[in-house]
Amino acid sequence: MQLYIMFWGSPDVSVKFCEDKYIVSEYIAEYYNTMSALSYIIVGLLFSRTRLKNLSKIIILLGLGTALLHGTLRFYGQWLDEVSMLILSFYIIKEVRLIRLNKRTNNLYLFPLIFNYFLFSHYFCYFFIVFVSLQIYTYKITQKDYRKCNNHEYFLIKAYSIVLAFSGICWLLDQLFCEYVRDYQLHAVWHVGTALSLLLGLTAIII
Repeated sequence: MQLYIMFWGSPDVSVKFCEDKYIVSEYIAEYYNTMSALSYIIVGLLFSRTRLKNLSKIIILLGLGTALLHGTLRFYGQWLDEVSMLILSFYIIKEVRLIRLNKRTNNLYLFPLIFNYFLFSHYFCYFFIVFVSLQIYTYKITQKDYRKCNNHEYFLIKAYSIVLAFSGICWLLDQLFCEYVRDYQLHAVWHVGTALSLLLGLTAIII
């Protein structure tokens, strides 16, 4: 059984991660998972001077929430991380629907999404199902009619899909087969991979 001093108090998040706790630093619960959150902040900053600057702020917030979650393993970090993921997914869908389907999405749809999250926040499976559903819907509308895409957009969307799928596999391996993959820091790979998929996907939107 692993023994460590819990600088931020007893973990009370509703999901467990594979990385060993308080090994690299006595102040950071999961060092690699925390440091890899910087990848979101970097991607957010890259879009801060584009027409997606509002999305960039949410991505930066996601990076901060992810770092807080893994740095502390406390519920407030999980809330910020997961709410940021839902808000970001919603606004990406809103942007893609407008560009590819020429349909507007009312911001009011976001409120029940967030309300229900807090209602069931102690059930990680609820968040997981909602988040995955949003990603599947995003994938579906980004894949619509490649004939309307130029070569650069087609490549970026394909690369976004492949990187996101690979990252998802890393997340699942980290969750389901921890004892076999512990040394590979696959949840940190998930962070970097999803940050890269954001970079690719959002670049496809603005080119």
